[in-house]
Amino acid sequence: METKQVLGVDIGNVIINNRLNDPEVTKVDETVYASFPPTGGVFDALKALNDYFQGEVYLISKCTEWAQEQILLWLQAHDFYTKTGIKQENIYFVRQRNEKDGVCQKLGITHFVDDRLEVLGYMIESTPNLFLFQPDPKEIEEFKQFLPKVTRVESWSEVVGKIIK
Repeated sequence: METKQVLGVDIGNVIINNRLNDPEVTKVDETVYASFPPTGGVFDALKALNDYFQGEVYLISKCTEWAQEQILLWLQAHDFYTKTGIKQENIYFVRQRNEKDGVCQKLGITHFVDDRLEVLGYMIESTPNLFLFQPDPKEIEEFKQFLPKVTRVESWSEVVGKIIK
């Protein structure tokens, strides 16, 4: 019998490209958040992955309540649900990074994509397929002991290629 496969995906810097490239921007307000672009290729990739995982794709994000509201507005404004087929009820928010692991265990996540090695480090025992997406070199240095347990990816096409063989 084949084990059900379930995908979990972080939102910030993975779906929404909210790396602040403009050094002049010191405060992120509603107008700035709304202007963040989607990460390249994310909609097509998530559509393909949602089909592959038969609708078992969940977004799991650690953020503040304010950011949670902004994320939900961003997803709506970018027609995310229509473009990807991912259901609105498949979104989970946590307030601490380590809480993502508990959500993943509850949902039976088998694959997870995140830009933070620290977060993936919490999931090493429970989630067999971990993908580190466009990581920050400083953060890699701090949590490098987890690197051998994750697959590093630099684009959404690479994520799709590693999962859908």
